[in-house]
Amino acid sequence: MFYFEIAGKMFGETAKKLKPYFLDLRDDLQRAGITYTVEEYISTTIFVFFMTFFFEAIFLSFIFAIFFDIVIALLLGFMLSMGISSFIFFLFYSYPATISKSKEKNIKKSLPFAVSYMSSIASSKPNPATLFKSMREFKEYGEITKLCSNIARDIEFFGLTVSSALKKWAKRTPSKDLRDLLWSMNTIMISGGDLSLFLKQKSDDLMADYRRRIRKYSQDLSLYVEIYLTLIITGSIFFIVLSAIIATLSSDSSTTLIQSFVVFGLLPALSAGFIVIIKSMSPLE
Repeated sequence: MFYFEIAGKMFGETAKKLKPYFLDLRDDLQRAGITYTVEEYISTTIFVFFMTFFFEAIFLSFIFAIFFDIVIALLLGFMLSMGISSFIFFLFYSYPATISKSKEKNIKKSLPFAVSYMSSIASSKPNPATLFKSMREFKEYGEITKLCSNIARDIEFFGLTVSSALKKWAKRTPSKDLRDLLWSMNTIMISGGDLSLFLKQKSDDLMADYRRRIRKYSQDLSLYVEIYLTLIITGSIFFIVLSAIIATLSSDSSTTLIQSFVVFGLLPALSAGFIVIIKSMSPLE
């Protein structure tokens, strides 16, 4: 908090002037669950930018002065520290959106199962507040559990109506599917519709979509396995055999170094890349 206060005092007015250029940041902060205003976040980002630039410029200029003329050292230090500070500024700016997308992915993975359980609870016709209170006990639903806990807290302790709480958190969730679900639940409760029937239908739709994504992932996985075996494994074996034949015909010792690089460097790196790609595509991650 002390850190944010210093940043606010130094760059608060600048942040207010820059706020119209960062209108999307407010939604990203809310959906990421970061409890700071746009002005506070912008002022802190500017503060980090200048602090990084100041210390990096001094440190890098000192290092470069050992090897270069003082003018060149100052110029190199200025340019490099500007690049580093700009990169850090970009990281700060994109951080809320990154957290928001991570939460959206977590919600998409858990939503079919959470709605299925909500449908089971709703079949006994409980009070809507009780429905969300019951969801607090299931930590495996991740972000959905937190959202239901917040809705139940707003109703139980802050005195909000169910409709007001649903509208509030529908605006703050990063998931479009969950946002549509909350808005639809609010509409059905206001109009006196059958909430349990709606949740049952929604659960069936989400489960069907989840199964479709699993099938698509299975097909994509088969394709990537074929690509991996054909290009990476077979290609590596072919290259090693071919290079070994070439090595017997020449006295160049660099062939062994190239083989070692392929076997111990390139092949593991490509394999790790395939693992990252496959895990990022998985609907279970």
